[in-house]
Amino acid sequence: MKQSLLDLVTNSILLEYNLPNKTLSYQKSCITHTDLNDDCFKIDDLEKLSRIVYESVLYYSYDQYQLEGGYHQGMFENAFKRKFKFNEAADETAKLKLGFYGEALLYSLLKIFYNNETLVCRGYFYDIQKKSEVTGYDCFHLIQNKNDLELWFGETKFYQNGTSAVDSVFSNITKAISNDYLIDTNFTTILQSKGNIQDKNSTIYKILDKWEKSLIPNLVDELNSNNIKLVYPILITYDQHKDGYNDSINEIITHINTKYNTTSFPNIGIDYSIFFILLPISDVKQCKKQIIEWIDSKEPLMS
Repeated sequence: MKQSLLDLVTNSILLEYNLPNKTLSYQKSCITHTDLNDDCFKIDDLEKLSRIVYESVLYYSYDQYQLEGGYHQGMFENAFKRKFKFNEAADETAKLKLGFYGEALLYSLLKIFYNNETLVCRGYFYDIQKKSEVTGYDCFHLIQNKNDLELWFGETKFYQNGTSAVDSVFSNITKAISNDYLIDTNFTTILQSKGNIQDKNSTIYKILDKWEKSLIPNLVDELNSNNIKLVYPILITYDQHKDGYNDSINEIITHINTKYNTTSFPNIGIDYSIFFILLPISDVKQCKKQIIEWIDSKEPLMS
């Protein structure tokens, strides 16, 4: 990732506080792991956020090896034609509903604030015949320590209405945190793109290579024996509440803890952790409209 984008993100998006917050008497979500916090970020300049999302698309779409020596402006424009369902002739409403806004933003936040490395670039998972992305998580990242490997397979919503974003997350989360979805959908997809995994020495690459070349009776047992854990960050970017930033945070957490306090995940067989990343902003629609305007006008990327 180029320095200008790194600087833009770190200087513009600030961690306001974590949850639980004793000063405000705010709890964290009822499904957040006991060892983790929910993180509440803030950005005051909407155009800077639009720029961050716009610039992040390049790195969300291509890995470092693809980018080396490439014409980045051309690759960026090709990403919308070949990797995303961006139709220049579509009306504004259709363009506003696309998922890349939150996905590109989640990529940069995980990369910069959580020190994640990309496992497989999300842009690889595109079905050319169907002209759509393969079903799966919104990000495929990892953190590899000496003895443990954390797979960060997350989700993002970039909605005007924050509680509607939460409802959308919870409509699918039990399925997302399950052996079937983790292994049958996503590990199968990653296996098909195993050659594109950036770190060929990573534990997960070796497991997938073994899986491809031999019979593994139970992949869940294989993941557990290699101390591999699932971390599921959920980024929600949404319009700030009329009563201000803090009320915007409290509204989301209260909604989760009131409506979804009986949520459980009985169908996942590996260690997992969930946490929320909350980013209330002044105007979701305007943020997206600015990005669309830049895409349509082929706005040059930062140097």
